[in-house]
Amino acid sequence: MTTTTIRAAAILLALAAGMPARAAPREDAATRDAAPYAMGAGTEGRHWLPERAHVDNPSLRYPVTIRDGVTLTARDGVTLDARLFLPTLKEGAKPTPCVLMSDGYGRTSNTGAETDPVLMNIASRGYAVMHLSLRGSGASGGEATLYNDFGQDGADAVEWMAKQNWCDGDVGMVGPSLLGIAQWLTAKEAPPHLKAIVPQVACGDCYGLLWYPGGMMPGPGREARKLSPGAGLEYPSAIAHRDLDDWWRARTTLDADVKAIAARGVAAFVSGGLDDYITPGNIRAYEEFTAPGGERKRLLLAPHAHGWQIDFLQELQVQWLDHWLKGVDNGVERAPRVILYVKGVDRWRTEADWPIPDAKPSVLRLGTAKSGSVDSLNDGTLSAAASDGAPAILPYRPGAGPALPVLLSATAGRSDADQRPSEAKVLTWTTAPLTVATEVTGYPHMALWASSDTADGDMVFSLNDVAPDGTSTQVVQGYVNVPHARSETHPLPLVPGQAREIDLDLLPTAMVFQPGHRIRLALAGAASAAPGLPAPQGPGPNPAAFTWTVLQDDAHPATLTLPIVGTAGDRLGQPGTAQP
Repeated sequence: MTTTTIRAAAILLALAAGMPARAAPREDAATRDAAPYAMGAGTEGRHWLPERAHVDNPSLRYPVTIRDGVTLTARDGVTLDARLFLPTLKEGAKPTPCVLMSDGYGRTSNTGAETDPVLMNIASRGYAVMHLSLRGSGASGGEATLYNDFGQDGADAVEWMAKQNWCDGDVGMVGPSLLGIAQWLTAKEAPPHLKAIVPQVACGDCYGLLWYPGGMMPGPGREARKLSPGAGLEYPSAIAHRDLDDWWRARTTLDADVKAIAARGVAAFVSGGLDDYITPGNIRAYEEFTAPGGERKRLLLAPHAHGWQIDFLQELQVQWLDHWLKGVDNGVERAPRVILYVKGVDRWRTEADWPIPDAKPSVLRLGTAKSGSVDSLNDGTLSAAASDGAPAILPYRPGAGPALPVLLSATAGRSDADQRPSEAKVLTWTTAPLTVATEVTGYPHMALWASSDTADGDMVFSLNDVAPDGTSTQVVQGYVNVPHARSETHPLPLVPGQAREIDLDLLPTAMVFQPGHRIRLALAGAASAAPGLPAPQGPGPNPAAFTWTVLQDDAHPATLTLPIVGTAGDRLGQPGTAQP
């Protein structure tokens, strides 16, 4: 697992006490002028975090005893294997709350070995902790296909723990990735004694955000699961269910499921990385997690890829458990709900909620005039002005593309390579140089009309940051298989030659585009991995050939709507000279 820099950890730890963090000291003019990056216009007074670290979690630690070979029986008779971490309490002390990690790789796997130190740490804080091998993994019985019975096994383990003499009846769950997916599925089963979950880099809706991104086909990351120990049956199981059917509904938590979890009073601390391929599913689950009061949820978005575990997150999740399982008055329920890293200015801040309530939509039109900034198929413009012009044509052929290199690495995150070579092969629309620093935080939204010459077709978008020297860098992407855009359950084939309206949220981002930079939108018919990108994740190519005709006239306006935090939206899309 990767780690973040000491600087990033220090900033986040400033909030780790759970109480509202102190505001950053106001910068004077000299400090501002010396800063390498400008904050988004109008965001200077927001709650940016200082680089001061302290953690107010109790310092008391207990010796821990480990018990291996613990077994419990699932409701269908399958035997599940577990390891217990039990704190050594004073004689006569009351039982402690409990924490469960449900592991689909098995507790003796490499993943299990990486997570055991985290569990040991939690146990030393005064929790009875169990690391469970889900069915078909480790020494547990049964067969693993794809998330099968994760929820039932987890719920059975929660209730089994609650009845033990070392547990006071209150149970929480922790774990990243597949172990976070298991938390959502366990909570969906409504075990009465489950009080809190801490899913990291995970997804609730794993159909549309992991296996079939935007309704497109599974990509190389899912193909690689065939060779992953204990996960070999995942891919053949998933590929047999192209659409969101009842098989998938039993293996994912959709909007109604998440709302039901919230209504039962479970407290959810959701976290992930802005450059992680699975985190968008966690963010959506946070948004769907609505209940009266709203204090039982928190979101942390960090500048990371997949699979990270760092000290500040450990302290934050311990605080979450301390409050919701032990009743410690550490201020967690009064703290800001969202802890957010903003790229482009490279600083952390807190927000009241996500999406940011006062973000203002700024609409840009995709136009046919030449931007003069890139040698692409069309070199269109993004501006506030209306455009009435000829359609833009985009061909796609399997094996030949063109494709945008927007797949994310499981270990390294997003490629930082110059995008101009790939942009030259696709459609692009670019703004004039920005006159002020412009923060885009939330979901950029696409709305356009297009027709395909076949019954199928994919669209892959990339929102890019173009520096004054022309270098173009990825910011965020979006995927859609257009027949699946309106319904993942009942796809609607395209009528060749007939335009269809397409509405699509790109994936979430938090980014400040600096003065003098441009914002560029690129469109291709497929996604690919940048050369040398390790462990690429995202959608796979469509096996069908197609050619898109993208309309750009008054009757069929094509727009990109950006969620602007601050005041830069008033100038976005307007011509002008960048301020020095």
